[in-house]
Amino acid sequence: MWKAPRDGRSTILTILDLKERNYRLAVVNGWLVWLGDAFLNPNIVLSGFAARLGAPGALIGLLPALLQAGGMVPQAFLAPWVARLPRKIVLYRRVAALRLSGVLLMALSAFLFGENSSLLLLGFLLGLLLNALFTGVSSLPFWEVVAKTTPQGRRAALFSARNLVGGLLAFLAGFLVREVLSLPLPFPLPYALLFALGALAYGLGWYLFGLTEEPEEAPKEARLDLKAPLLSPAFRRYLGVRLLLALAGLAEPFYAAYAVRALGQGKELGLYLSLYALAFTLSNLLWARMAERGSRGVLRAGAFLALLSPLLALLLPPGLFGLVFLLQGAYLAALGLSTTTLLLNLAPPGERSAAIGLANTLAGLFAFSPVLGGYLADRLGFPALFLLAALLYALSLLLGRELPEEA
Repeated sequence: MWKAPRDGRSTILTILDLKERNYRLAVVNGWLVWLGDAFLNPNIVLSGFAARLGAPGALIGLLPALLQAGGMVPQAFLAPWVARLPRKIVLYRRVAALRLSGVLLMALSAFLFGENSSLLLLGFLLGLLLNALFTGVSSLPFWEVVAKTTPQGRRAALFSARNLVGGLLAFLAGFLVREVLSLPLPFPLPYALLFALGALAYGLGWYLFGLTEEPEEAPKEARLDLKAPLLSPAFRRYLGVRLLLALAGLAEPFYAAYAVRALGQGKELGLYLSLYALAFTLSNLLWARMAERGSRGVLRAGAFLALLSPLLALLLPPGLFGLVFLLQGAYLAALGLSTTTLLLNLAPPGERSAAIGLANTLAGLFAFSPVLGGYLADRLGFPALFLLAALLYALSLLLGRELPEEA
């Protein structure tokens, strides 16, 4: 198994070694997708946009849920078909334009329908849904291609490299977001500019990954058994932790909404985005080192930081509220890296499509938890929501102790 050198500088140079073509394309794709995610960050930019529109809490919670669930729920249904494709990258290329059309619809709605809030909201939600659904079609071939073209010992390095520079780009983009939102333009034109920048970054990133040279494999004629991964105790434990983490995410988009509505910090969303991206970027150096010894420790560290975030949100004064987003960036980096690598490494090659599809579809269903979070925030208030999230993260931390290490 690949081991990174001990010193931090060598670790950075190792994970950023882009000589291998497929590795390079996957890494640069991650950088550009990170940049697109900064301009359309669901927990900060999109939530702030919906809050400016006066949307109810449940709708604010639906925004990140649509993106996450739409990208994950279809995977179990697509897995049998995708498993039979000799080259999965072909499907990825075909849906890239459809994904991009959704983001462009969001931008056009914000440019054209500023005087009609109903049409603006409708176009925005349709574009978001279109992008999310076709992300679901492309996600499974993406993970299959990564698993086929990246050795197991290099996967943690791949995702760390994507997150390291991508997070830095998002950190810098956060200042641009702040400046754009401060422009003397009527709402929603500043958001229209952000959506357009996101479409540009996404489109280029998706195009580049589509150039990956995937080795062709013989078509699988046997029927894919989605129940097979559930026979593995290791996969069942992994799935339990993954679903509990997804449920605990019911409060994720409401830190920004709380800052806008309760603390009057709406103009600081760009700063919060930069802090989030900075923490995500720098923490990846730590998570990459920890992942050398296995991803279980990274997951447990992320769950612990996630437990602290909602508690701090209730205690910090407005001037220090950015610390919540520092923690959020760090723990989401840890959880994203660990859950991804654990899934790819625990699944046998013959069951990989079934394991990825089943795990991501079930986690995608739980991704609608922010809708429940919005309902609770409207009925019981933000403090109750944040305390519930802390409890759920505590439970996931305890259950994570039972996870196996990768072979």
